[in-house]
Amino acid sequence: MIAVNWRSFRTGQFMTISGRLVAVAIWLAFATATHAADLQCTAAAQSTWLPPAEVKRMLEQHGFGNIGAIRASDGNCYVVQATDNTGARKILYLDPTDGALMAME
Repeated sequence: MIAVNWRSFRTGQFMTISGRLVAVAIWLAFATATHAADLQCTAAAQSTWLPPAEVKRMLEQHGFGNIGAIRASDGNCYVVQATDNTGARKILYLDPTDGALMAME
């Protein structure tokens, strides 16, 4: 269970590391499989993207294992193959600016 510091949320400091983790958890809970061919994750400059190592740590904290190489897609998403907590192999499409799960196949 991830605890949310609501005082930080109210003051606009929510997108710290813990805030990013909450965002990923929310997306993991509600994401459905979609075709990622048309998916556009962000228009932000690559200089604002999270380092792949940080995204990998976030995924590990949310129970993903066997995390493959994190690469950029044509739609400005991070794409990575990983195994979920049931052992199923998934392809994850993540917003590279905050690690939010945009789609999962």
